[in-house]
Amino acid sequence: MKKVIYLISLSGSLFFFSCSNEPKKAETDSTQMPDSTSMVEDSASKKSKEMLDFKFFYTIGNLPVPTEMINLIYQNEVPFNKDLLNPPSNEEKYNTAYKKAINYGIYGIDMTYAAFYGQNQDLLEYYSTTRKLSEKLNVQETFDMFTQRFRENADNKDSLVTMIDRAYAETDAYLRSNHRLEVAAHVLAGSIMEVQYLSVELMKNQDQTKANSGIFEKIYNQKLYLENLISLFDELKKYQSSKNLQMQLIELKKPFDAVKSPADLNKATMATLSAAVTKVRAEMIQ
Repeated sequence: MKKVIYLISLSGSLFFFSCSNEPKKAETDSTQMPDSTSMVEDSASKKSKEMLDFKFFYTIGNLPVPTEMINLIYQNEVPFNKDLLNPPSNEEKYNTAYKKAINYGIYGIDMTYAAFYGQNQDLLEYYSTTRKLSEKLNVQETFDMFTQRFRENADNKDSLVTMIDRAYAETDAYLRSNHRLEVAAHVLAGSIMEVQYLSVELMKNQDQTKANSGIFEKIYNQKLYLENLISLFDELKKYQSSKNLQMQLIELKKPFDAVKSPADLNKATMATLSAAVTKVRAEMIQ
């Protein structure tokens, strides 16, 4: 049931900010078109669109629930580390469709991480930052539906996590009426990368034990999610930002592939993964 709720909420969040009423020209260079929102061209063949839709929803359907990883880390009493999060102040510099999408996914994970640890001030900051992104993209009305309830439940962790899911689920209507799957794929990539980044950074100095072995197993399985993302971006390589991202993901997958089993995740191999993940994530948030 939690998986279903997450899939609904994620599918909504992926289109949370891709919902302008007028079609825009597809993004060809994210640095030259700072205010554009790229979309799959209307002239694309039905077969290509169907393959893109299939890969997109297949990727979502085979994702772990991000809250599950964060909850496992929380349950293992790994200390909260605010320094790992993407600073809210960075939001001001995200002016391209690619940067907005990637960092919307990243900020969503950071907001959930703060919620689990009861870091209410940080949670409010990330909520405000996410709202700013929605405002830039003219979908703040949907986001604001939950603002009052969010404030009223600021001290209830479970209610907050559920509310974040519900806020994103409200945008599912946009998913049905818009075909901007490149933007959606970028949000998805941002979410996956932030889960990878937080889990690796938080666990890289931990010895693997029976109690925390489940976390290391999930870190090991992240190679599968990278593989699905790489396949998804095969259908989007005509967009330069997607092509560049796919190349980064291909390079990132190499050190994950070098790890043959969860038992091989020790401080040395985790340090290698940390360097690779941090490099890609740093480019996303800069």
